[in-house]
Amino acid sequence: MERTEPVPVIARFARQAADDRWQAGGWRLVAVEPCEPGAGVAGAEPLAIQLFADEAEGYYLNLSGSEPSIFVKWRLPEDEAGVAGLEGEPIPLAVSLSYNEAGRWMDGGERVDRVPMPDELAPWLAEFVGLHWKPETGRKKRGPKPSFMRREEFAGMVERERAGGAAARPDREGRRDV
Repeated sequence: MERTEPVPVIARFARQAADDRWQAGGWRLVAVEPCEPGAGVAGAEPLAIQLFADEAEGYYLNLSGSEPSIFVKWRLPEDEAGVAGLEGEPIPLAVSLSYNEAGRWMDGGERVDRVPMPDELAPWLAEFVGLHWKPETGRKKRGPKPSFMRREEFAGMVERERAGGAAARPDREGRRDV
């Protein structure tokens, strides 16, 4: 599997007030910034942006969208501990530039947020996509012929039956009933 060297980043979240009386507030992803390896913030280890050749289609879809993004999978401390109401900052778990991978995370029930991709990152990703993404070519292969008759064959069978009736049909040995 071909891949790039990891680029360490930190995901930053901000507390957001809720406009309803049932919820005190929530968290939102505000930035994904480069950092030095091992430079965690508030107990959070840095994440790594790494590109894989088998995810090239997802990177292409991300770049070809209206706003290329960085996707972050995250959980709250209460999600990790299983204790409702446990306070604390969100825990970022993974980061990706693949539209497909972010979709798989969401399909699995994970919390996924995005931030716009910095302008400096897009050319690097575009170069990787240019090297590894190959668009699908050709048409889909046709399967076996259908088990039903073509319209012309059916019309011919109807004509033969109308002309000869039941007497015109061969029996199992190939003889005609008379």
